[in-house]
Amino acid sequence: MTVTYCAANHNVMEGFYMFSSFDTLTDILSAPGMKKWFHFLFLEDRLEFFPKELWDQPLRLVAFRGRTPWGSDLQGVADQIVDTANLVLELQAGKRQCLHLHDWNAWEPEEGASLQDAEQTFLITPPVKEEETPLRPALIICPGGGYEFVSFQNEGTPVQMIAERRGYAAFMLRYRVAPSRYPGPQMDLLETIQYVRANAAKYQVDPNRIAVIGFSAGGHLCASVAALYQTLLSEGRPDAVVLGYPVISFARDVTHEGSVLALLGRDEETMRDRLSVENLITPDFPPTFAWACRDDDTVPCENTERLEVKLEEMGVAHECRYYPAGGHGCGLAYDNSAWKWSLDMFSFLERNMQPGSQSAVV
Repeated sequence: MTVTYCAANHNVMEGFYMFSSFDTLTDILSAPGMKKWFHFLFLEDRLEFFPKELWDQPLRLVAFRGRTPWGSDLQGVADQIVDTANLVLELQAGKRQCLHLHDWNAWEPEEGASLQDAEQTFLITPPVKEEETPLRPALIICPGGGYEFVSFQNEGTPVQMIAERRGYAAFMLRYRVAPSRYPGPQMDLLETIQYVRANAAKYQVDPNRIAVIGFSAGGHLCASVAALYQTLLSEGRPDAVVLGYPVISFARDVTHEGSVLALLGRDEETMRDRLSVENLITPDFPPTFAWACRDDDTVPCENTERLEVKLEEMGVAHECRYYPAGGHGCGLAYDNSAWKWSLDMFSFLERNMQPGSQSAVV
């Protein structure tokens, strides 16, 4: 029987306790080991949205007593806090694993570890089912962050949860960020795809149905890997690609300059054309679903439009969706016009990544 810390009464209880919005921020952050995980899984400046004098009140109450810088209440951020805390509880209880990249040994963060340390890379795995079940598709999630950080709380954990409820084995990746440069992040994703495919039986995954999903700079990561795998690691080909408000082009006035500089550093002038994904697409590019918001003022919608033109030109199976409003970094986008993207994505993957329809490169 699992024994897990119970924040509700600050005691140890038998059984597995899950946090809810009736818990307080103080309860959650005071749970053993929680802060060191939050350091990596939650942007800590988001906690500052919550009035400090209300940290001992239920999150469900506090969510309506503060505002985000973009003008909404804190309900969405409160949900992200609860989801992140419950993910940590699952890791601590052994329901999931956190593996260090490349050696694939069990990993957990150290107190005070730097977010920019190239060694702080990991893969959070789905629960391993004890009973034998049909092989399922896998989804490897690459949150964005401009190649400077990895934004799990809105583009990682919620996507992992919804994918698992749709029958996917969902993996969440923390890849290398600045000061690490190209091809460090790309190799992290390629080796992760290779690892999942090699361990497909362990995770009850169909090795021919491994998709990658990336947001913003994470979208560039996924798309560049899909284009460059033959050069970098042939065993790392994804079977499908999903891109949310992605950085595609590195061309000036179209790209997100912060992502370019973080990934390329001093080589940014010589590498811009070489790593603009629209210049890399060939007919064997994997089936691709992409979406963006027309009002995105961080990564212009033209990035997705350039991608769509090339996919059409090369005859690649694809679907590109454009929503009128939602801005940038909206994740599942349940509170804006892009809310339907995840439903459209799952429909696309079901049509284009059927059992036996893709050939894994082995």
